[in-house]
Amino acid sequence: MGIGKSFFRNVIYLPIARYQAGPVDRLLDDFLESQFQTSTALKESQAARLTALVDHARQHVPFYQDRLPDDFHSGTDPLQALPNLPCLLKSDLQASAGRLRSSADLGRLAVKTTGGSTGQPVTLWKTREAWALELAATWRGYQWAGIAMGDKQARFWGIPHQPAARLKARAIDFTCHRLRLSAFSFSDEDMQGYLRSLRRFKPRYFYGYVSMLREFANYLLRTKQSLGFPLAATVTTSEVLTPADRSLMAEAFKAPVFNEYGCGELGSVAHECEAGRLHLTEENMIVEVLNQDVPAPAGEPGELVITEVNNLAFPLIRYRTGDYGTLSPEPCSCGRNLRVLDGIQGRAYDFIRNRDGRLFHGEFIMYIFEDIQRQGAGIKQFQVIQQDLDRFLIRIVATDDYDTRWEQVVMDRIREHVDPAATFVVEYPQAIQRENSGKLRLIKGLGQVDGQ
Repeated sequence: MGIGKSFFRNVIYLPIARYQAGPVDRLLDDFLESQFQTSTALKESQAARLTALVDHARQHVPFYQDRLPDDFHSGTDPLQALPNLPCLLKSDLQASAGRLRSSADLGRLAVKTTGGSTGQPVTLWKTREAWALELAATWRGYQWAGIAMGDKQARFWGIPHQPAARLKARAIDFTCHRLRLSAFSFSDEDMQGYLRSLRRFKPRYFYGYVSMLREFANYLLRTKQSLGFPLAATVTTSEVLTPADRSLMAEAFKAPVFNEYGCGELGSVAHECEAGRLHLTEENMIVEVLNQDVPAPAGEPGELVITEVNNLAFPLIRYRTGDYGTLSPEPCSCGRNLRVLDGIQGRAYDFIRNRDGRLFHGEFIMYIFEDIQRQGAGIKQFQVIQQDLDRFLIRIVATDDYDTRWEQVVMDRIREHVDPAATFVVEYPQAIQRENSGKLRLIKGLGQVDGQ
């Protein structure tokens, strides 16, 4: 049977978490109560934390000392004054990481390195309190999916290339009671090997990239195999989850699918509840939606700009994530008063922009390929890279019965809707390569939109 859930929770995970961060279990209990606080109470807590964060940043963080006014809100509601502050860009993290670190003595700090969507490593520091609050928010989201600390996890994720980093990943995986499956190997032999490992480990839930979970689900259905053990839930992250993906995974894994949204710099931002809606972690962060630098009305999409209110060590104030979403004006039927994120439309790099400045979501391109695949186009995988406003690289992993006439269908539709003068180059790789992190980006736009 192996070591049980209670042992991992109480003897391994929680003591290590308390040492590195803080009392995650106690904070989780607090979060399970605060999710039902009134909206007014949640906003009052946010306002107090925001005021403390801005005051600290102005006094102790070099980057902010000439960017934040002395009279941040001068008697008005701090939440109303927040949009008057300048935004923090990804390029600021790369160019000014040292100046973003607080000079105050905040005790032992947690160090976090993330590549982000640019692929350039960024090092951040978090106070132990902020780290513990991030972990508590994550576990609360997992509880909505029926998952508890100590439950076995199968993690469909990237595996570090360097030996030292790989050993560290193994140690973390052991602490978290999880089995890691590589996001870089996808042959049928690999998939069957994953299935054998899963049947031995018998995880309670799956967690990982949408694209990898989709590939594994497709393999099970194509080979008419079942997992061979009960699964409580699948938690997807890091890539856009489409309704088709959700349906596919639910059919193959025989378990409900729960989405989460976060980013390496900020941590856990939103989790999906039992009613199928994404709730923001409002105890830890303030989320704004901007449309061309102007606050978007509730219900209208825009770029997500996030302030993490608890981390004094490396303040992220009005951080432009490059992700696009919509805040719902309606509460959730589950009864929680945490605001609802209606959906993540994608990242800045997942958008195509034409010469007139018009944006097209990457799913527009994906629908073209999904349509011709349904018509028997003989395409295993595809990728579209916008190399310039009117120039595209199309990569197609073809089956034996692939017909090149389908390429003209794709080109015609892009010319019809995006740019009539668009030009194309087509390549035929054996497989679509993943990012260094393990993510699979099928659509690569030019990125750098909205002034980033």
